[in-house]
Amino acid sequence: MTARLPRLRTALAIVASLAFVAAACGGEVSVSIDDDAAAPTTEAPSAAEPDAAEPADSGAATDEAPATTEPADSGAATDEDPAAAEPADETETEATDDETAAPEPADETAADEETTTTAPAEPEGPPPNIYEDPRGGIFAEYQASMDRGDHPFMQIDQFCVAHDPTPGRVDTDAGITADSISLVHMRSQLENLAMFGFATDVGDPKEIFETFVTVVNEQCGGVRGRMIDLHLLEHDPVSPDVEADMNADCIAATEDLNGVILLNTTGFQGSATLCIVEDHETAFLTVQPQSEEFMRRGQDRLVITTLTAEESLGWLALDLIAQGALDGKTIGVAAPTTPGQYEAVEAGLVNTLRDNGANVAVFDTIECDGRVCAGGVSESVQNLRNAGVDVFFNVLNTLSAPGYIQEMVNQGYQPGDVQFYASDFNSQAAELVASKIALFGGHEAGELYNGAILLDSRDTGSYRLEGYQPHAFNEMCADTYGANSPSGADHESEDRYDGNSRYGMVGSVCELLRIALRAIYDAGDNPTRDDIYETLANLGPVDSNEMHPASIRPGKTRAPDVIHNLIFRYPCGAEMHPFPIEGLDDGVCIYPIDEYRPAPS
Repeated sequence: MTARLPRLRTALAIVASLAFVAAACGGEVSVSIDDDAAAPTTEAPSAAEPDAAEPADSGAATDEAPATTEPADSGAATDEDPAAAEPADETETEATDDETAAPEPADETAADEETTTTAPAEPEGPPPNIYEDPRGGIFAEYQASMDRGDHPFMQIDQFCVAHDPTPGRVDTDAGITADSISLVHMRSQLENLAMFGFATDVGDPKEIFETFVTVVNEQCGGVRGRMIDLHLLEHDPVSPDVEADMNADCIAATEDLNGVILLNTTGFQGSATLCIVEDHETAFLTVQPQSEEFMRRGQDRLVITTLTAEESLGWLALDLIAQGALDGKTIGVAAPTTPGQYEAVEAGLVNTLRDNGANVAVFDTIECDGRVCAGGVSESVQNLRNAGVDVFFNVLNTLSAPGYIQEMVNQGYQPGDVQFYASDFNSQAAELVASKIALFGGHEAGELYNGAILLDSRDTGSYRLEGYQPHAFNEMCADTYGANSPSGADHESEDRYDGNSRYGMVGSVCELLRIALRAIYDAGDNPTRDDIYETLANLGPVDSNEMHPASIRPGKTRAPDVIHNLIFRYPCGAEMHPFPIEGLDDGVCIYPIDEYRPAPS
């Protein structure tokens, strides 16, 4: 095992929070279409040619979906051809000789009525307010499904629009008075991770939330006259008592502050999530991936802006099978014994692969001591060599994947010997996490992992692609914050070139608040908590941080409706604005290599 392992063990106290940062720092925006660009490919690069995949315009629309995947309900509008009119019976339309020879004299009054023409009725209401997405295709279809009308919380050029207060407002429920409604920002103090090398600059989430809420209250009249009463609860992600602290925050948010909707963009997981959505039957909107079990137990009160843990694994398997990328390949998987993770890997990934005829020759367990999983690594890598594995699925966590891949280097694996695949399971589709393979595993481990193909719903690194243009929703969010932030902070798309995620954090806060505000507004003049939660689960298409198709409906409160592939590059090259790695001259980068397509149903 690598000599760097002691360094990994010193970080045990913070691993539970690593997914927090990854969730906060994931893909941020998607790229607009480049009409002159060659059509991107959805085929994975050859294991022997990790450089085969070149940056593609991920904003382009695709006309073909993998054969084994069915489009998810993304809210996209469909145009059905009207049924052709059936010909009338000729015997009914032809006049008889007697009828044509001796027509009855027409009544002059009737004739006048028959020849009088009336102007077509004016259409009811204003024309649809549809944002025309310049990318066309799947994106335009999605936008066509969302008539923004004059809704104060659905405009693409304003965060909110001033509207008249509802007369006769009354107190209706805990946290809902005649003049206010209680929301709670649940913040993980990501800045505390800096001493361990796991922090990244996400700006000031506290100020970002407060700025948008101030705009709503002072410029738009609240929601139907009710002011947003925003509260803040914070926890330290490096604390050994972080789980207990998050559960204490749940109690404070739901019982003391009567939060109607709780929001999080910096990571929140574990039993505290169930404390909110199940024990206290309160809505929780978060960027944190959650398990299918938690989503089910949340009864549509748990809304996430990424894929569930099981989806990220199962969809990866189905997508690769549909592409034929695993045909004739020998597959290896090494799953951690972390409670719940081994089971998710087996059910979501391994069983899906095997059920579809893929050759999973090695499925090992890696014993975990705390959060570092290193037990049996050497033996597992030897199993890969003995079986002739040429495809490996990385499902290990941030501290464990670097050591495993370095052991592959130690046992003679060379770049191109193995094609790596991953999803956002254990946050491996995030640059902050994936960069640790080179930081902790070393330069050779980074080179071996170069060319790994990742599946996710986010558009990480699309700003690196030629022809990239920031999208209207993200720009509106950034402009709103920049024009109103008390500190004068103004986060632009170009900020990301130095490896920070300030622009993305503004988009995440903007996205969650818009969802929450839409639900409150649509619930009516004097809503109860249940009214708001029912409306939340029936919002349909929603604006996403990356302006990709996303929707919320009963039984599906995971927002993304599309997926695509990204690629991991190390070294990345200065021209690609790499994510920096402390102590190394070279950085990593992740960016899209194919088009968005509907997620498997």
